[in-house]
Amino acid sequence: MRTSLFGSQNGYDTFERNMQELRNEIWAKDFDYILNVNVSEWLEYFKNKYEYISITLYLEQASVQYRNKHEIQNIQSYRHIHAPIYNFNIEVPFIGSSFLFCLKPSNCRLNFPEVEIPNGESGKLIKTVGIQNNDPNQLEREKQTFLETLRVNTENMNNDVSLYNTRIPRVFQDAYNQIKEKAEQEQRFFKSMNIEINKETDRIFKVPVIERKKIPEPILDKGVPKKYITDVPAIDDKSYHDIVDTIYTFFKAVEKKPAIYESFNEEGLRDYVLPTLETRYNNVTVTGETFNKGGKTDILIRYTDGTNLFVAECKFWGGEALLHDTINQLFDRYLTWRDSKTAIILFVKNKDFSNVLKTIQESIPKHEYYLRKGEDRGESSFSYIFHFPGDKGKAIYTQIMAFHLP
Repeated sequence: MRTSLFGSQNGYDTFERNMQELRNEIWAKDFDYILNVNVSEWLEYFKNKYEYISITLYLEQASVQYRNKHEIQNIQSYRHIHAPIYNFNIEVPFIGSSFLFCLKPSNCRLNFPEVEIPNGESGKLIKTVGIQNNDPNQLEREKQTFLETLRVNTENMNNDVSLYNTRIPRVFQDAYNQIKEKAEQEQRFFKSMNIEINKETDRIFKVPVIERKKIPEPILDKGVPKKYITDVPAIDDKSYHDIVDTIYTFFKAVEKKPAIYESFNEEGLRDYVLPTLETRYNNVTVTGETFNKGGKTDILIRYTDGTNLFVAECKFWGGEALLHDTINQLFDRYLTWRDSKTAIILFVKNKDFSNVLKTIQESIPKHEYYLRKGEDRGESSFSYIFHFPGDKGKAIYTQIMAFHLP
């Protein structure tokens, strides 16, 4: 996506259009729906549909990459002079709703450069600058000016987004109360005329579901028999897959940035992904180097009550034996019987990456805790089901992901 940074659309007008669309969607429902819908679920649907995720910039990780060179012609004293222009990309990592970069905040520093945002909700922002006269200081000045303008306008936009997000429940409630009153008036009118209300409409309407990018809070349908009973929260397969896919997409992007991974050790690479996970999901905490059972695990996602939802271990590739040792470390020291969703993240320095992937897939079935193969989620993201040590009836879903960082 290419856009004029904070200058393509008016933010206030965009927010107001969203609010009007929300009202229109409510008023488009028939009265049977209004009188029987679960209001709390319906509000969550609108919040998930219309809220924006504020932008978090990682200015300290901004980098400059050489892009290309071209020449322009200047005419000086009847002479044609060819002057080179050196183009550089200023790249700034961020997370949040990238669409916000298109909106003009209410309080704006008037500088709207053309930028590129190659990824979606989380990724990087790229501005290309051209440098003439071989002046290295010019590049640094351009970079600092851009970063400062980006910082100020992002803060202003996040302030607008915070106010906008808090309006959504109020606008919903006002519109819902208005249409509910009309629905109740109609119902009273029919009753006063002794007209029987259709009993088939006396039910709870299902709220439409939007594909979520955050872990949803589980909702139980009391009318459906429960398949099992558990005394601890757990994430479903969809949410687990979102977590592993987020990690996989994140580190695939890191593979393209030697300037990033060459300066990081195992802990640094782990810490690099934590903000992306922490800001992606509600009602959870995401930590690194956290005590769990008999040691410190690298990545731990917990529910608000302290229950583990996801445990992951990060390692540099060291061969089949080290891989098996890592599985033993994760299962024997860090997992409790109630943990069921895990991952092992491998950073591979070997040039022959294909051979490493082959070794992983051939060696996993040899492990004593191995049960069966799952459905892989990427070219170097493999799904397996292991069993808990000493209990073959307790399945542990484990994603093993490998990334090439030569």
